[in-house]
Amino acid sequence: DDALNEHLLKTLVDQAHLCPLPPTEAAVYWQYDHALWLHPAPDVLILADRQHQFKHTYEDTLAFNPGAFASDLSWIVYRPATKQAEASSLEAA
Repeated sequence: DDALNEHLLKTLVDQAHLCPLPPTEAAVYWQYDHALWLHPAPDVLILADRQHQFKHTYEDTLAFNPGAFASDLSWIVYRPATKQAEASSLEAA
C-alpha cells in the first residue's frame, strides 16, 4: 500500500498533472484542463480521499492524504512556515 502511494506521487509530479491518464482513458474538458496542471511542482500536495493516511516527499514536493476523519478520527496538520506535516487524531469515546 505504501509503495502504491509513493508511485502515485511520483506519477503525478513527473507528469505534472492531477489526472495523468491519456485522453483515450479519461474524459478531458479542455477548457478546464489547465486547472489540473502541477507546473511548477507544488511545495505541498494534499490528496484527500478515503484511503489510509500517508505522507511522502518526492523531489521537494510533500504530499499527504489526511485520511478519513469520519471513520478513524485522524487527520494531518500541515505547518506552512516549517513545511512539516504531522499526524493527529482523537480518541473514540
